[in-house]
Amino acid sequence: MSFTISRQIFTSVIVFSSILLGGCDKDTIKKNLSSPTSPAVKSSHARFDSYYGMPQRGSGLQGNRPKIKRTITRTKGVLKGEAPLRYKVKKGDTLWGIANKFLKDPWFWPEVWDKNQKITNPHLIFPGDVLYIYRGKKQTRGPDKVTVSDRLIPQIRVERTDGTGDPISTIAPFLSWPRVLDDATIKYAPYIVDGQDFNLLLEPGRNIYVKNFRGQKLERYAVFSVGKEMVDPENGQVLGHEVSYGSQAQIERTGPVATAKLLNMKREVRVGDRLLNIESHEHNLKAPIQIPQQKIRGTVMALYDASLISGTGMIITINRGKRHGIKPGYVLGVYSPSREVLDPYAPKEKGYVTDKDKVFIPPERAASAVVYSVSDRFSYALITKADHAVRNGYKIGNP
Repeated sequence: MSFTISRQIFTSVIVFSSILLGGCDKDTIKKNLSSPTSPAVKSSHARFDSYYGMPQRGSGLQGNRPKIKRTITRTKGVLKGEAPLRYKVKKGDTLWGIANKFLKDPWFWPEVWDKNQKITNPHLIFPGDVLYIYRGKKQTRGPDKVTVSDRLIPQIRVERTDGTGDPISTIAPFLSWPRVLDDATIKYAPYIVDGQDFNLLLEPGRNIYVKNFRGQKLERYAVFSVGKEMVDPENGQVLGHEVSYGSQAQIERTGPVATAKLLNMKREVRVGDRLLNIESHEHNLKAPIQIPQQKIRGTVMALYDASLISGTGMIITINRGKRHGIKPGYVLGVYSPSREVLDPYAPKEKGYVTDKDKVFIPPERAASAVVYSVSDRFSYALITKADHAVRNGYKIGNP
């Protein structure tokens, strides 16, 4: 046995020495000393990586610029070049004849009549009458003129072709500010135990009764309801629970059970909701809307205020945050992921489906979104333009 081991060691030394003397790199050494393995197959997402967008330095979103309504106005040249401002009627003149003399088309004779309201009957004009042929700039001399005017159609989306745009505050009316908190923070936060008049749904201006409160009188807090658990779909890591803002509460009286009044309600408040510190979003609202200059890849891990699908004006949660380089104001692309389908004409081997029978369908862009709230490991984004419904599991990429 000792002879066999020594022989194996000796053989390995010879192989290793020959590799070094041959000037091979680490990859070659690893290949020679490792047991043979089949090459790794790219996942369906990796093979379509370029479909999820790439950084475009110094340019805006191609094919997603603001919509423009174009109006083309054609103004006909009515007057002949020698037309005077005024004309004194001579014997035998008619409005038709005067129009034929000074206008490009005699059928415009009502234009002359319109400028001379003192003429009650266009068939009766008399020598010596002074007629206005044109007044000011409304009548046009010379050839026809074409005027083109463009007007932006109002939209939620705000983008610029140079890569930066207006601040997030321009879309502020469409934003909500949910938060994700860990279980410990939620557990130890003050909570509502009852409301005035024993109502299940609490109303603005009414009193609520709060347990576990440790603050001061007249302080204001945000009232949140605890929602779904947030899980990163790529690694299964639990990030916490989403809490949704419902109202503000001002503390009126402290004690073992504090009394507070509900103010500025945005949605219903219930017994069991928690009181948390109010966050200021002023800094985020000043952030410019811009296209990221680095490669972005992520996944939609939740739909805010929706169960199955989201669309324009709705909010998504993505599993990328500050640690991944995401910033408020980033414009992102939302893509339906690649998927597998069966080839209808592929031969079936031994009666069951094999990899040869599968066809990978590439991703498709479904929407654009603007990031407006960023935490360490996740972000919230507003869908500003959706061509298709957005679902959980959709991919995030560059626009």
